[in-house]
This record gives sequence, C-alpha cells and structure tokens, in this order.
Amino acid sequence: MENIGEKIRNERKAKEMSLTELASRLGISSMTLQRIETGKTSPSVAVLSQISHQLMRPIDFFIKEDKAKVLHTSKDQHPIIESSGMKLTVIAPQNLMDEDILVNLGEAKKGQFISSHTEDGCSFVYMLEGECIFEHNGIEYRLKPGDTLYYNARFPHSVSTGVNIKFISIFFKGKR
Repeated sequence: MENIGEKIRNERKAKEMSLTELASRLGISSMTLQRIETGKTSPSVAVLSQISHQLMRPIDFFIKEDKAKVLHTSKDQHPIIESSGMKLTVIAPQNLMDEDILVNLGEAKKGQFISSHTEDGCSFVYMLEGECIFEHNGIEYRLKPGDTLYYNARFPHSVSTGVNIKFISIFFKGKR
C-alpha cells in the first residue's frame, strides 16, 4: 500500500484542487494531508473514506496495487504429459488465469488417440495442423486447420485421425 499517498496527490491534482482546499474539505490540516501524500503517514480508514468521497473515487482505487503482470515461461519449462498416441504441453499453468482453466498444446499421432470418455467441464479446441474426426455424443465433426470446436465434455467424446495433428485446447473444469 505504498502508493496511497501518490494516488491521492495525482487524483487531487487531476481535479485541480489545491492541497489546502482538500485538507479543508476533509477537516484535517494541510500538513497532515501533505504527510499522507508523501507517504510519511497513512490515512485512517475514516480519512481515506472522506478522501475517496471528495475525489469521487472508490476506496479500493487508493488501496489496490496496480502492477503489470508478466509471466514468461521458456519452451523447456512447460510441463509435458505423454501417452503412446498423444503429447500435451501445458502452455498456461493452472491458476494463471483461473484455477479451473487449463491451456494445452496437443500433438497426436495417426489413429484413435482419445478414446470415448467424459469430463466435468467444457473444452475449446483450435486446430493448428492436420485433420481429425471428433465424435461427440454420437455425432462426428471433421476438423481442419483453423477450425474451432467448443463442447460440453460431460457427454461422451473421442478423437481419431489419419495423420499427425497439432491443436490448442482450453479446458474449463466444472463449467457448463
């Protein structure tokens, strides 16, 4: 919460309000407001609430930390899950966006690589290379590069292919 004072000062100046004017409206001394704005002291909850009201900003505007979030993962750091017919590379770690969203880069060999099964959630698939047949609840869908597919994974589904394929899948665990 080291930026509260700076945020208060920036908002006060943006509203073209002097330090003396805001202090007067708050019922505190100019020196106290200056100490708050320079980070030498922290405002009480009551004073922060008044500041929030006078500057027409929600209280959390002054409290929340705005830090740019960047996560870089090199190619060799992505976890890989492999079976005889398929390889999944976890390209967005669990909890990056939400604990129930999994993002994978999939590669599969010729044949049926996902036998009929169900899962608790929904999936979105984007085909990168090759073609496959996706069967969902008894209906077949032919997928080619550039095609997308969104489906409820609670219904039986399977995938087979006559060539090697690559795809991106996003699984939304527990979603309907």
